[in-house]
Amino acid sequence: MIQRRGFLERRAQDGLSAVVEALYPENDYGAPDYRTTEMVPRTLEYLRELPEAQRRLLTLLFVFVELSAPLLVLGFRRFSKLPVAKREAVVRAWRRSKIPPLRLVGDALKATTTLIYMSHPAALAHVGMFSACDRPGDALAVPVRRDALRPAQGST
Repeated sequence: MIQRRGFLERRAQDGLSAVVEALYPENDYGAPDYRTTEMVPRTLEYLRELPEAQRRLLTLLFVFVELSAPLLVLGFRRFSKLPVAKREAVVRAWRRSKIPPLRLVGDALKATTTLIYMSHPAALAHVGMFSACDRPGDALAVPVRRDALRPAQGST
């Protein structure tokens, strides 16, 4: 059965999609983008796993970003309707703002999305992440390099 999403859920997803497209765009330097790392569906899955209070806070964060853009960006468009470059500049400006609530919003967006981005195997591979031992109970597949902690040959 298809479950209907309400106004807040739709606006949260719009805000989320707009934020991750701006912060993890397609690029020429080889880093995985928001599509490759499946940011939107994985973040929505993460939200479903959270306790109700935390889920509500993060949902409201993305709703706030989406609907407050006309006031905070001084335009007549929701955040998701702004050009990608403008959205990126806005989040960066919020993160370095001298106004603590704006800085908090910018940092919360970056922290939340980085959590999801860096838990994707493509992002981990791009930064060279590996584990020195097997972790059989961990659902996140990280390549294992058993010799990673050994001193290099000839060094003391």
